Amino acid sequence: MELVENNHVGNEWYAAAYVNGKEVKTGSTVTLTLKTTDSIKLKAYAEEQDKIPESGTATLSVKAANVTKTISKSLKVTVTENRGRYSGNSADWKFTFKIQK
Repeated sequence: MELVENNHVGNEWYAAAYVNGKEVKTGSTVTLTLKTTDSIKLKAYAEEQDKIPESGTATLSVKAANVTKTISKSLKVTVTENRGRYSGNSADWKFTFKIQK
């Protein structure tokens, strides 16, 4: 996960990535036992942490049958400030998942 751009949204962040509901820490792996008819569900979440936190989520589903070689999938999460003088400004996060058979 990478904070790509931050236009005065905040300095304190919580970010998490999930694969089929299991949280995945940066650089770690999750092993799944899937049928070719199953899907791999990716979820990315970012939250600016202050008194009134803003958050953003992105999801993507990849059919297990489509994973025939190592692939990368990226999710973009946008968090938009909703109060104060920077209301409307946004921060963009990029989450990259490496999927292999």
